[in-house]
Formats: sequence, structure tokens, C-alpha cells
Amino acid sequence: MDGETRQALNFSKRRSKLISEYSQGSMTKREFILNNYQLTYQMSGPYVKVDTFEKALFNYQYYNCMAKYFKMLSKKPPRSKKQQKNNHHYLGLSTFYYGKKDESVKEILEILNFSSIVAYPIETKSKNLDNRLFEIIAYKQKEAVFHSTSVMLKKMLDEKGLYDQKKRNSVISNYINDTY
Repeated sequence: MDGETRQALNFSKRRSKLISEYSQGSMTKREFILNNYQLTYQMSGPYVKVDTFEKALFNYQYYNCMAKYFKMLSKKPPRSKKQQKNNHHYLGLSTFYYGKKDESVKEILEILNFSSIVAYPIETKSKNLDNRLFEIIAYKQKEAVFHSTSVMLKKMLDEKGLYDQKKRNSVISNYINDTY
């Protein structure tokens, strides 16, 4: 196992601990996002050469964390023109990172050769995400639950016969429906 894969596995272990703490109610979703951002920030950034599931998973987590962090910053009340401009900038960064996250999901699916995958739309309290957000689960991988609104990913999964049109509750619905 190379050093990069070892680093990605170490990240996964530390992130699993954060997930456990959030699930047990030891931290709010906002605290989880901030702690996850700090953990991600300590790493050297996303992998350029993605040749293992662990590296692809790290990239997904990296981009997802960055997207959520900048989305959270974009929601600050605009008390000045500068803050309004910053909010717009943060929202643009969030959108960019969500796009990169979807590219990482595609890499994960390809690395797993679309094996043991299921995807479906999920119930959500968010009016913005309702009928758009879907869940992808890689059953043979630990904590491999991904979310997206990507039309490209949905189409790809549907073409592979992996997308079930029936809406379900998310396996992590408490997290999905928790605000931050």
C-alpha cells in the first residue's frame, strides 16, 4: 500500500470518528461540518491520480466538505456590500466544489465497476432539494453513502439499471434533514 492510500485510510478512520460523534449527538451538524473541514484542511488536498477507492472517497469527502463549508459561509447575513459580495463569492465556490464532488462520485462508480451499487431519490424536508437529491450506496464499502443532484450522474446510473425511481428515506435522513 502506498503512502497516499495510507493517508486516505487514516483520513477515513478519523472521519468515521466524527460521524460517530455526530450520530451520538455529541456535536451539531454545523460543528460536524467545521470539524470535517479542519480534518480535510490538514490533508494535502485532493488526489490528482485517483487509482483506488480510498483516494476517490477522500476526494469526494474533500470536495463535499469544501462545498458545505463555503455554502455555510455564503449564508452570513449581508450587513454590507462587501459581505454581500463575499456571500456571492462563497456561493460560487460552493457550486464549484459540488461539481468536483460529482466528478469524484463518477470516479468511485468507475473504480467499483458499478458493482453493488443502488441509487434512488430521497425524501427531504428541503423544498430546494425535494425531487432533485438522490442517494447512491456502495454496499460493499464502509460508510459509502453519496448524495447528488447531478443530472449526468442520475442518467448514468439509470442507463446502468442502478437507479430506482421510487423515492425512499435516506439511510442518513437525520443528517440530510438537519440544518446548519
